[in-house]
Amino acid sequence: MDPIEELRFEISRSISTLRRRHANTADAKEKKAIIKTVESLNGKLSMLNQATLLDAAVTLSDATQDLEQAIAAAKKGPFDGYLAAIEGHMDRLQMLSGEMHGRDRLPPALEEKGEQPERKSRAPATARGAAKTRGAAAAIPLPLAVKDYPSLEGEYQAYFNACKVRPGNEGVVAYYVKKLNQGHAVYEQVSKDLNNIPWAFIGIIHGMECGFNFAGHLHNGDPLTARTVQVPAGRPVSGTPPFTWRQSAVDALTMKGYHEVTDWSVPRMLYLLEKYNGFGYRVRHVPTPYLWSFSNLYEKGKFVKDGKFDSNAVSKQCGAALMLKTVMA
Repeated sequence: MDPIEELRFEISRSISTLRRRHANTADAKEKKAIIKTVESLNGKLSMLNQATLLDAAVTLSDATQDLEQAIAAAKKGPFDGYLAAIEGHMDRLQMLSGEMHGRDRLPPALEEKGEQPERKSRAPATARGAAKTRGAAAAIPLPLAVKDYPSLEGEYQAYFNACKVRPGNEGVVAYYVKKLNQGHAVYEQVSKDLNNIPWAFIGIIHGMECGFNFAGHLHNGDPLTARTVQVPAGRPVSGTPPFTWRQSAVDALTMKGYHEVTDWSVPRMLYLLEKYNGFGYRVRHVPTPYLWSFSNLYEKGKFVKDGKFDSNAVSKQCGAALMLKTVMA
């Protein structure tokens, strides 16, 4: 079934559950809250008629919030399985969020054989020509084809200072930041486990790799019910599945050595975020969409699968740098 159709189906089922509760509860305030929630969900069903996958993801997030409000209004019993049913709908919506994200997740940007970055590499003519289409952002040099932090620190800061949300993407960026903030408490737990890695840094990786789905491995979004299958495969090495999200997150960040980092300046965070996905875009002097998608610094070019780069493909994810800049504002 198409993911948007699945979303439509699950929202319809949620409305049916709410209507049954409305018929069975004697609490006037809860009845009023249910009516308001049903009206909101019906409006979301109408919006899905012409929705893109990204629009549907925003609708899904809002629908989950509606159901949370319905649960909060249910203060008196008998519940007769009502709360379990609503929570079941929320679990299914969360799974759909992960599935939708999986279709747009950026594959690892690994350098192909024979394409090792050179320290002083200059952008090729094709890349320099592409810069002319970047408007005011063209004043920012194209990415250097190197991957050592000292050479890139200034570039990251310049890009961060210059990046702005590309017109038309404001609502989508706001959606990503809202999801990031919703997971704040969970990210703080992992932060305390790992030498106080900034919670937002952890959450941004969660958004990029899992679409903020807490049923997916932080490594790559694979289900927590087994070890990872995609790159990096076989993680976590120790323990027995199913894993908790916290276990997976600790393993992913420890595997990268991020628990030993002491410099959490903006340039260093951007470097570590790009490193998480890979430096394959730098060989091509393309601003990585992992950081800059939906901003004025990125237009097109992405890896469509491991090791396969398409110069005309466009990322459908919000870049990590925009999330970081927004949450820091």
